[in-house]
Amino acid sequence: MREIYKKIPELIDAGQISAYCTVVDTKGSTPQVPGAKMLILPDFRNIGTLGGGCVEAEARKQALGLMQSGKSKLLEFQLDSDYGWDDGSICGGIMKIFVDIPKSSETAQLFTRLRELLDAKVPVVLATIVSDNRIDGNALGMKLLIFGDEKFGGLSDEQLEREVMLQTVEALEENEPRLFEFQDNAVAIFIEPIQPLHTLLIAGAGHVGQAVAKLGKMLDFEVVVVDDRPDFASRERFPDADKIIVKDIAQTLREFPIDPLTYIVIVTRGHQHDEEALYSVIDSNARYIGMIGSRRKVKLIFKDLIERGVSKKRLQQIYSPIGLEINSKTVPEIAVSIAAQLVQVRNSKEGTGVSRKSKKARQKATYTNILSKDKVLVRD
Repeated sequence: MREIYKKIPELIDAGQISAYCTVVDTKGSTPQVPGAKMLILPDFRNIGTLGGGCVEAEARKQALGLMQSGKSKLLEFQLDSDYGWDDGSICGGIMKIFVDIPKSSETAQLFTRLRELLDAKVPVVLATIVSDNRIDGNALGMKLLIFGDEKFGGLSDEQLEREVMLQTVEALEENEPRLFEFQDNAVAIFIEPIQPLHTLLIAGAGHVGQAVAKLGKMLDFEVVVVDDRPDFASRERFPDADKIIVKDIAQTLREFPIDPLTYIVIVTRGHQHDEEALYSVIDSNARYIGMIGSRRKVKLIFKDLIERGVSKKRLQQIYSPIGLEINSKTVPEIAVSIAAQLVQVRNSKEGTGVSRKSKKARQKATYTNILSKDKVLVRD
């Protein structure tokens, strides 16, 4: 999505026409969910996807026609046998896709501002008029960018803007885009919370760290790797990392600007380094802190940290042994289990990443009843 937000103002400034397609509503079984996006470029290439298959093909076909006319439109697809899909794929649901033809300088400025806010780690809400059936309605495609108590852009109706802004707090809390109807259903507005990239801070540039970094980038994290070994923490080994820091690990973690959008994965080359890394971040407000290791090693480290003044309650919040339990043995398998847990936490509305039941089980497995039996994990 970040690539789309960057590309739209570039195309507008160059005087080129594109089609910005967004799934704004779904019912039943569909290949994508609200918020899915696809940008059709002037050379007809795509950035993003609406789910692929017949739905995307038909939306693309209609979007190309709208690019020629320069008009935006809300499309609706009934995914059943009556539609006549030629590939036999029938989902049985309904999809509404808004095809926006961005071309004004105001739109370019809005998307530029959107990118600036996300780069500054500011969550925003983007409201777009996708249907306007008012008698004098001509606001189709107009956008309002909302961040905190401030706004950018406009919907050409102050009362409508006030009503939309009332929905923003709930939208950010729920973190789910929704289609709302206002003014006796005459206006439909897609209200979309957009979160900044979450930072994946990997302490340790060995084999596991390398594999986690690769998956983290694929999963749309901002990846930062720290290690004190320049031959390990290198651009050759981490070509896709957003930042590589070659410095003492514990010191770097203490100095790093950790916030609630930070996920810390501790996979250093040894138990002592792991302990010092964990001690450096234990009192931070990171969304996630996970440490690799056997149950025996975790037990010993937790015991040391308690002696150093760390509370048992705080240790219960640490994901260690790290990753979802999938009986992983190899480096790629361990990385997959860690990445899956990161996604689980990121997608959690509760902010804990796990249900109460699984959280209780995790706490039991970490501090209160860590088994003495060593569980071997592949290390660097």
